[in-house]
Amino acid sequence: MRCINCGAPLNDENSIFCEKCYKEEVAKNAGQVQNEKPDKKEDKPKKSKKKIVRNVIISVVAVLLAIVLIAVMWLLSLLDKPNKDTLSGDLGIESEQQGADLPFTEDVKNIALYGLDTRQDNNSGRSDAIIVLSIDRINKEIKLTSIARDTYITFESGKHDKLTHAWAYGKADLAVKTLNSNFNLDVTDYVSVNFFQFAEIIDYIGGVVIDVDEAEMKVMNKTYMPYIIDSGIKTEYITEPGVQRLDGGQALAYARNRYTGSDLTRGNRQREVLEAMFNQVKEMNPLKYPKLVEMILSECTTTLSSSEMLSIGSWALFNSPTIHSLGIPNAECGAKGQMINGKSYMVYDLELASSIMHDFIYTSAKEPVSSEVSTSSEK
Repeated sequence: MRCINCGAPLNDENSIFCEKCYKEEVAKNAGQVQNEKPDKKEDKPKKSKKKIVRNVIISVVAVLLAIVLIAVMWLLSLLDKPNKDTLSGDLGIESEQQGADLPFTEDVKNIALYGLDTRQDNNSGRSDAIIVLSIDRINKEIKLTSIARDTYITFESGKHDKLTHAWAYGKADLAVKTLNSNFNLDVTDYVSVNFFQFAEIIDYIGGVVIDVDEAEMKVMNKTYMPYIIDSGIKTEYITEPGVQRLDGGQALAYARNRYTGSDLTRGNRQREVLEAMFNQVKEMNPLKYPKLVEMILSECTTTLSSSEMLSIGSWALFNSPTIHSLGIPNAECGAKGQMINGKSYMVYDLELASSIMHDFIYTSAKEPVSSEVSTSSEK
């Protein structure tokens, strides 16, 4: 017999390797075993790491889903905070069948905002502020159109009066109907808030930056601040004019001032406060948003459903829409303060004003023209 490796003669018939080749083969096999052992040990950590990563991912996803579920449940509970209302009867919206040339579109949602001038009850008093909030989802714009509260309008009965009195006579139903019929609008929903409650919201967001001139400062301190302080709102008198941060009470006095400029000027101040609030909220710590949402919703009365509020809120949050504003009447309307039957009104061409409003609301990024008009004499 010979060695199968080198061919050398073998002394042992039961062997296939010579002594030299046998030693080499044993050494070779021992080396392979040593090299294989670490590979087996490395396989286990790899499998273990994959399992850990998978478990971590599953845990993170589960936590995120739990957070989302809690957030949704919390948000849905907040959407029940506002006092819910419904509008009944004819809302005074013209239709194409009536021969109206209408710019209405589903892409723009118009909502009436009413700031009420009573501390006790949102369902009484007059609408101290009347603003049409237009949400343009296609062009990612929010537009604010303030309408002079002293505007000389016509009720369905044929009676003439101030626009602000519609709320006092028939609350939201008559207020929205009168707005639609006199300005050819398609408002089907409204939101109302008491001005005094609005002051609390402004305090929470850290105030608003407003440029107060000297005449405004004097009227605010003399006419409004004493009443606001006596009502229990914590605030202070303004010590100097100029650009400054107003707290809730001071902003309330600024927005309600009807003695400096015209009734339209007053509407401009109210829009200015709203825009300043939007800007301030953008700078807020996001951790304060939940409380802010809760405060705003709990102080409102609205016809908007929970799903509509959720849709509008999420759209505004994720799209960061630009804000534009307009005051009605403006210089094009030929507005003037006029005494009728011993009362002061803001009289102007409502048909022309409607056309201007339509152009502003339904045209993207339409900047408002001048809002300077004659001064109303009402105090």
